[in-house]
Amino acid sequence: MTLRQALDRTMLLMRDELDASTPDDALLAALTETEVAIVADSSNLASHSAQTAFVTLALLMARSGHRVHLIAPDIPLAGAQPPVPAGPVITGLLAVGSDMLPGITFSSAMPASPVDLIVTLGDSGTSLHGGAMISINADDWSGMLAPPAKATRWRAGRWPLGAMAAAAMAATEAFKIAMRKLVGHARNPAMMMETFAPSTDTTFALAPADTPMVSALDEFDCVSGGAITQSALFALTRLPDVSGHARVIEPDFADLTNLNRYMLLLRSHDGAQKAKDLEEMCAGTGLAIMPIPERFGPETAHSVGLSGVVLVGVDDIPSRWLVQRTWPAWLGVGATTHWSAMASFHVPGTDGCAECLHPDDDPTDAPIPTVAFVSFWAGLLTAAYFLRHRADALGTALLDQQIYVTPVRPESPIWAMVPKRPGCATCA
Repeated sequence: MTLRQALDRTMLLMRDELDASTPDDALLAALTETEVAIVADSSNLASHSAQTAFVTLALLMARSGHRVHLIAPDIPLAGAQPPVPAGPVITGLLAVGSDMLPGITFSSAMPASPVDLIVTLGDSGTSLHGGAMISINADDWSGMLAPPAKATRWRAGRWPLGAMAAAAMAATEAFKIAMRKLVGHARNPAMMMETFAPSTDTTFALAPADTPMVSALDEFDCVSGGAITQSALFALTRLPDVSGHARVIEPDFADLTNLNRYMLLLRSHDGAQKAKDLEEMCAGTGLAIMPIPERFGPETAHSVGLSGVVLVGVDDIPSRWLVQRTWPAWLGVGATTHWSAMASFHVPGTDGCAECLHPDDDPTDAPIPTVAFVSFWAGLLTAAYFLRHRADALGTALLDQQIYVTPVRPESPIWAMVPKRPGCATCA
């Protein structure tokens, strides 16, 4: 497996914006020659949420092929950070970095020359030079990007949801730099530069600030063990004192082409049964995984049954309809399409169902264009809906029953209800 093969799905997505004659080597160079330094001092890195932001940011950028310098003290992890082993944070990331994309590793050394992007946690100081510098910060449910002049000490404590939103936004900034390097190959250079322009002063709220923080997840099912489910589980395993039991219904085996976006997958686990691998990767976090290595279909729906709470991250749209037709008490659906991520929740007797929202099948045998940060957003948004449900904090108006966000432009998420669709076979 070569790096080019591991990044094939990412390069497919990049080609949405590029002239068809653009060689693969140009795309690969844009990704791998994008160099980033993540900077944190001991006080800004001390909390579990700050460490979650640091780890999430590093993993997301490495899975897109960027060269990442980890400029921070090697302090002990304050909580679980799978797939990073317990112990010192930098030591663990260096070990994981050597087991992801071929030829891509983390460095803990100071860059020898200016980098493309410097990301600081809170108000961590640095003498490094770069083409751009941003600070990330977080509250419990919100992540922030800020210019250096507005940087403040890291805010959040143990609760990590806002931290992951901040990390996802910063990882997207690195990827946008890679895309801007390809503007000479763009189909529409002006539109490409506008789409991938920097975001430097942005806040993204996953939930209202007063949403209760609940770590007791009880029992739930996940249909699919792919990128979106992995991202949701990545988020949930980081909850302080998390407890719960999840069944993962997934028949397939891990492939190295999954490495560009599967947040809990390592290269050494190539060929592992996905659901069983998730059981291993989540072990010891407080969230126990029961693998069900079967394809979800009518027979499985009957023989296995589904719990009252189901998270769906499957690409196959008819499978979403089938899960909805079992009418779980609460259903969360995460999905992606090219540069955009979306999530929704559905409760019997309220507004539109999963088929109302996703009414058209899009069958294809072709590889689906994907990138790490888009898949991660879909899983993170789904996990946030699930946590709001567990906290009984979604309300009844359902005005934010769905969210649609294009992460390269995080300033403009769309929250809306899901209206019932006339003629929907599932609602009928």
